[in-house]
Amino acid sequence: MSSALLKLFFEKNQISKNTTRGLLLSALVFLLALSFGCSATKSAVETVLPRSMAKKILPTGNYLKKRVMVFPFVDQANLGPERAGKLSREFYSLLEKSPSLLLYKSPDGMYSSLAMNSPQFGVVTSSVLVDVAEQMGMTDLLIGVLNPIEVSINKTGLWPFDSWKKIYAVSVAVNIVDIATKTLLLTHLDLQEFSIPLDEAENEDEQEYIKRVTSEALPEMMEKMVETVEDRLMANAFTGKILAIEEGTILFNAGSEVGLNEGQVFDVFSIGPAIPSASGRDVHLFGNKIGQIKTATVMEKHSLAETLSGGPFDVGQIIRFQR
Repeated sequence: MSSALLKLFFEKNQISKNTTRGLLLSALVFLLALSFGCSATKSAVETVLPRSMAKKILPTGNYLKKRVMVFPFVDQANLGPERAGKLSREFYSLLEKSPSLLLYKSPDGMYSSLAMNSPQFGVVTSSVLVDVAEQMGMTDLLIGVLNPIEVSINKTGLWPFDSWKKIYAVSVAVNIVDIATKTLLLTHLDLQEFSIPLDEAENEDEQEYIKRVTSEALPEMMEKMVETVEDRLMANAFTGKILAIEEGTILFNAGSEVGLNEGQVFDVFSIGPAIPSASGRDVHLFGNKIGQIKTATVMEKHSLAETLSGGPFDVGQIIRFQR
């Protein structure tokens, strides 16, 4: 192990029906594994079992956890600091239950809306926040947006039963940025509409009505968002970067914290063409695959690797977990 490289690293009681059902399902999974083999087990299990149970049973040897920085919701709906803060905390608590994610809160004093005064359509892409997340060793950045409540008046139903109604659209967007590539991995919008007859709306306190419908809709929408976020993050292979190279030893930003073991392999990609982003900075896309590296020494958040094939390798190149 290179001492200079290490120096660089350190510096820089009774069976219930549910239980019985669970045992039967587990037995079925075992039979499926025998029948189809390991390569087919994953899809077969996901088809037979509920999502939450399948995730607990499926092997995780080919997956690495994601280090995700979660920023508070951008309150474009004007719910106020107390309500928006409560929703942000509830969302974070739900995400914390995922065994596939390592969550980190945003630094004190840095709020997600500082770098974007008015995100269009709930899409947030702030180079400032991406830089902060990268400096802290994150693999992904997650920001949710509580969109403005949209109010419209429309005629609903078919004649002669049609009527004019006032419609309130409550929506939440969530955005995930892949830190290694600095690209938008996911932007997802969830929306619920509430309507009230126009004549009744005239006698209704609009702010109180909005408070009622948002209190009803948003907690349920948070739960749906959590599933969407987790599924998308785990569908995307772990990506990282080469941080330093010395005498053939390669330092990169993944370690035991995310489940990495010695001998595991990453594909390495050259730095691709640069395209300008809305913030004015250049974003480098994936280039061509130029080789593979194999993990030799695993630390908590970083690892040392050796060349398995291909090259030449250089600092800043993107690595993607292969097996």
